[in-house]
Amino acid sequence: MHAQKSGASRASQHGFTLIELMIVVVIIGILAAIAIPNFISMQNRAKEGSTKANMHVVQLAAEDYSIQNDGTYAASATNVLALIPTYGGGLKNPFDKSTGSANAWTDQSTWTLPLSTGSTKPGIIAYGDSAAVQYQVAGRGQAGDLPLVLTSGRQ
Repeated sequence: MHAQKSGASRASQHGFTLIELMIVVVIIGILAAIAIPNFISMQNRAKEGSTKANMHVVQLAAEDYSIQNDGTYAASATNVLALIPTYGGGLKNPFDKSTGSANAWTDQSTWTLPLSTGSTKPGIIAYGDSAAVQYQVAGRGQAGDLPLVLTSGRQ
């Protein structure tokens, strides 16, 4: 009996046929075709969420500036951004990880309601002020300006 098990014939061996392997490859291809675009879309939504978080950081810095300057808002983004701690590189553009003026933020000198970033670069934050009385913070997503614009409490 022991000798029969070790000398098993070729007909009793099991394995996958070429057709079975091809079906598995096709199924994996279909799953990848569905999953990869969803993954890329989810990454872009996460980066836009980070842009909104950066907008909120700039808003908090603008309010902090106002508190330190007797209720007057900063006339430029440089004054606001100076209040954001630089550990970890400061304010970073979530799309390309760049920092600094024209990379992660910009000073928008044209006052419009609502504020436009005036940039084509995704992830950039724009700060605009109106005679140091009120401000707006806008951000740009992957395809265009985000619908969210943060403003001062005063109008």
